[in-house]
Formats: sequence, structure tokens, C-alpha cells
Amino acid sequence: MNASNLNSFAYLSEDYLGSPVKALCLTLPGLGNMEMRQAPDFTDFKRAHDGVLFIYPFVNPWCWMNAETVTFVDRILDILIEKHSLKNCPILVRGGSMGGYSALVYSMFSKHKLTAVIANCPVTDPLFHLTERPDLPRTMHSAMGTYDDITELLKERSPNHHPEKLQKCRYLIVHGFKDKAVNKEAHSDILVPAMKKLGYDVTYLEDETMAHCNPMKYEVFEVIENFTLKTLM
Repeated sequence: MNASNLNSFAYLSEDYLGSPVKALCLTLPGLGNMEMRQAPDFTDFKRAHDGVLFIYPFVNPWCWMNAETVTFVDRILDILIEKHSLKNCPILVRGGSMGGYSALVYSMFSKHKLTAVIANCPVTDPLFHLTERPDLPRTMHSAMGTYDDITELLKERSPNHHPEKLQKCRYLIVHGFKDKAVNKEAHSDILVPAMKKLGYDVTYLEDETMAHCNPMKYEVFEVIENFTLKTLM
């Protein structure tokens, strides 16, 4: 993987750049997503024109941000930082569900210094989540590379078990009261107080109308937009 073939491994919004790159925004997908993006989100077009490079890595749809995926995403950023001669530029990582979990775990294990993380309805305790739905064990065992006991592996890569491993950057965590796929009380409701106790800069948006990741209230969307703009622009 190198600068000349990187488009085979991630979607990059380089065609939309209207000025030199001044910030990176990394978007990580939810469980089972196999899409190879062809464009950034519509709301990001102007930001791309203004110099934000949006990155959508083509990760394994059952990756659960395992060690191999962390290395893969690190390498993508390595290549882009060298290609665009970036030094200490803002890096925002965002995602929902497994993508939200991936954003948090990437903060725990990446070699790159992050500026901010946005996690929407994230899994924050994979050990609990392993038993939360019947479709999950096969995906997590696949990601961890073994069908033996993965208890310790999941604890090691659990923000709830190891909030101290998270980078000291800004965090925005969103969760819906009506989420049936990722239980708010078992995940974000535990992580956020633990982060605050450790002195993290974390904002928690609790949407009483939202199910899993959407639809969210406009007021919640507006906070996410302002957080994104503050980080990238």
C-alpha cells in the first residue's frame, strides 16, 4: 500500500479539495458495512473544498478495530501525512455503532495524535456486547482471530474497562434512549462518567427520541456540526 494505489484501500476526497489540506477527517463504518465510498457525505462537500481531507478506509466489515485494523488505518494516515506534507494537522475520527467503538479504540491504540473523536451510539464494552445479540459472537471471534475464549482480548480493547488508554483529546459521544441494538446504560452511560472522573474533555448528548444512531433531533445534529467545525476549520 502506497500513495499511488491508496484509492484501492480507502476513499479519499482529494478530488473535492479546493485548497491545500489543513485537516483530516477519518470515518469508520458500522458492522457489516462493505461499501466502497465514491464521495464524501453531502454535508462535507464544502469542508472538503475548504481543505479538509475526508478518509473512508475499506476495513473488514467485521473488523471491530482489531490490532490489524489499527495498523491498517495508521498506515493510511502515514501515507497521507507524507504525501500532503502535513505536520500536526487536526485529525478528527468519527463513526457510529461499531464505527463509534472503532473510533474510541483507535484513540486507545493508534500511534497518531488525534484532535477529537465523535462516537454515535458506540459499543464501549465489547465483552458485554458479545452476549447482547445473537449475531455478534461470530463477528467478534472472527475479528479476534480465534474461536477460543476471547474474554481477556475484549477487556483489553474495551473503553469501559480501560478508559485511561484513551488519548487526551476532545470527545463527543451521542446515544439514544431508544437504542435496542447497543444498550445505552451498559455502554455510554458507564464510559462517560469514567472519562469525566479521569479529567477527559467529553461532551455527552443523550437523545430521548433516537433509536440506534438515528434519527436524531436537530438540536443534537447541530451540536455535532458545531463540534466538527470547531475541530476541522
